[in-house]
Amino acid sequence: MREKSLRLSLFDAFLCSLMIGAGETYLPAYSLSIGMGEIFAGVLSTLPIVSGAFLQLITPRGLQRVQSHKHWVVASTTLQALTFIPLIYFSATRAPDFWTLFFILTLYWGSGFAAGPAWNYWMGRLVQVEEGNRYFSKRSRVSQVGILIGLIGGGVALHNKVEIGPFSSVFTMLFVFAFACRLFSSFILSSQYFDPTWNREPKLGFRASWKVFWANSSKRQFFFFLAPFQAAVFVSSPFVTPYMLAQIKMDYGTYMTAIGILFIGKILALTLIDRFRGTTSGFNLLVFGAGAIVPLPAMWAVSSDPYFIFFLQFISGLAWAFVEVGLSLIFFKDLKQEEKVPMLTVYNLLNSLAIILGTYVGGKFLWFFGEKLSSYYMVFILGTVSRFAGFIPLYRYVKTQLLGASSDSTNQETEKAS
Repeated sequence: MREKSLRLSLFDAFLCSLMIGAGETYLPAYSLSIGMGEIFAGVLSTLPIVSGAFLQLITPRGLQRVQSHKHWVVASTTLQALTFIPLIYFSATRAPDFWTLFFILTLYWGSGFAAGPAWNYWMGRLVQVEEGNRYFSKRSRVSQVGILIGLIGGGVALHNKVEIGPFSSVFTMLFVFAFACRLFSSFILSSQYFDPTWNREPKLGFRASWKVFWANSSKRQFFFFLAPFQAAVFVSSPFVTPYMLAQIKMDYGTYMTAIGILFIGKILALTLIDRFRGTTSGFNLLVFGAGAIVPLPAMWAVSSDPYFIFFLQFISGLAWAFVEVGLSLIFFKDLKQEEKVPMLTVYNLLNSLAIILGTYVGGKFLWFFGEKLSSYYMVFILGTVSRFAGFIPLYRYVKTQLLGASSDSTNQETEKAS
């Protein structure tokens, strides 16, 4: 039963990733296509994530009411699928205004975030600790392949303005496909095994979740060092898509290739990580990846040649794979089962506050200097400076923690030998 559920989880990951590749990835392009300004398009790619993360604060309370992690996950993912219905309507009829689109995307991200902590708790029960690295690395590769397939399919359809049957808009077709993939993904989740005794774990409200978070001093400090770095990332990252589509006038085919190469870089890095998964920690992977992405924003100011951008995207994909796998291992291995829901709920909130700060700084900078090429270059350079400033304290903290862990391990071996 457990083995079957783990196989189904890989299928769920593939379907969810198809939704991301064909639907979520093209949301900034959709907002630009309906006349949203470049700054608004950048804000729409991040601010709904923030409001969605605040919305997911109901997760602990919702689990108290539903009394089942599985039912909560299935309900949340089904709601996420349903958010594509208004997108299908608007893409086929008339353009929504900013706040309507903002509300739809908030529900999309909020339902996704709401599913996350409960899903992590559920998978923590299904996946044994000794097989966690290998399984999640495999699942990550499946996810990246799914995203790549959805991305390429969507990009080809947009570039060639493919119209099939009743779909008068390519975005309508993409949103229908994304809706179907997520709905089927929810069905797959409902078919996975969940032991009713797992529901006996206490389900805490947000105030109690915050107390759990605050009581874990090492993770509290880690998240407080991670948040400024996350804020620095979002100084420039929301404005990459407007830069490519609105400033250097990439067509959808070239844009799809640029995004696709990023995921190819991730897939290759995940294969590399899988080979030495047993010899390193999540903290080492995180720090290596975070250090590698520090200089990347400034490099966007070097050249707008498509091949140079493809190179940047490839390096970015390699680096981000280390960051994402590092974080997933930290969450899976270093958090106790009873800590997963409260800690991840608070983490999502802190991450959202970081996104607000970073996006505000970058957007304000772009607004002040105007939507022109030189302004984007300044934002990208500011992004690198901010990442460097956020990385140094994070690196020092992780280095201190790793040295402390190494010292403890050496002392234990000495005691055993004596």
